Amino acid sequence: MKARTKTAGAFDIRNIIGALLGLYGILLLGTWMFIDPVDTRDSMKHEIDNLWVGLVLLGVAIGFFVWTKLAPIVVATPDTTDLD
Repeated sequence: MKARTKTAGAFDIRNIIGALLGLYGILLLGTWMFIDPVDTRDSMKHEIDNLWVGLVLLGVAIGFFVWTKLAPIVVATPDTTDLD
């Protein structure tokens, strides 16, 4: 019985982690762009934090997606057509 190989594809855990980190990054960038904080020094610091952390999360998410494309997980599946 021969074994066929295929990649894990969308079920690779790196894709799921990348999607979650990307979603959180988009949410933080959205709060930076659309939520108007009260004009205090402390809230301005948190506004800038949302920008930087959102950008870093998006960068890490892109890194996970690139890693998945460059080194896919190969899964061996038994070939059931060959019944020797």
